[in-house]
Amino acid sequence: MTTRRERKKRETREKIFNAAIKLFKQHGFEATTIDMISEEADVARGTIFLHFTSKEAILANWGYERLHEIEERREEWDYGDSCKQKVLRIYKIMNEVNIQNYDFIKVLVESSMKHRKILENEKNVYYELRQLFADLIEEAQEKGRLKTRFNPLVAANMLENIYYNALYDWVRNEGAWALEEIMEEKVSIVFEGLDAE
Repeated sequence: MTTRRERKKRETREKIFNAAIKLFKQHGFEATTIDMISEEADVARGTIFLHFTSKEAILANWGYERLHEIEERREEWDYGDSCKQKVLRIYKIMNEVNIQNYDFIKVLVESSMKHRKILENEKNVYYELRQLFADLIEEAQEKGRLKTRFNPLVAANMLENIYYNALYDWVRNEGAWALEEIMEEKVSIVFEGLDAE
């Protein structure tokens, strides 16, 4: 059971995060200042730094929120024997949020390309997604459903790269192409391979 102090801390963190996201969408990442976030969230400037070390850390928190959501919605994707289908269901959940929040995703992707610090903050997010995919692959290998000669972490890195590369291309094309279809085709290539049988 959480204490009142813990709840208040979580509420303040969410308030700061939501205010920042709103401002990033309206003004872009670079134009949004800590003072603007402080005013929008109605908290002291110093309070922001108690919860987030920088603007980049606020932006990186988005990724952590998405991974947390994937875990919370595990029953929606973690069933059946097909590793490929599990991966595609995870992509689907993530893409629902991406499509609903296109303006923010555009800010996130463009800012990540310009600011190395954001990518550094997001490294753990990337690793956690990669590890989730690696765990699924390893489980399928143990059950004899996937070839065991491939390193699960290397294959998982490919699946992670498919996701982020497709997201980047989708943003570059102003959301004008079918994100899920492109991801599905790329994932099929990974799972089925290019060799003629």
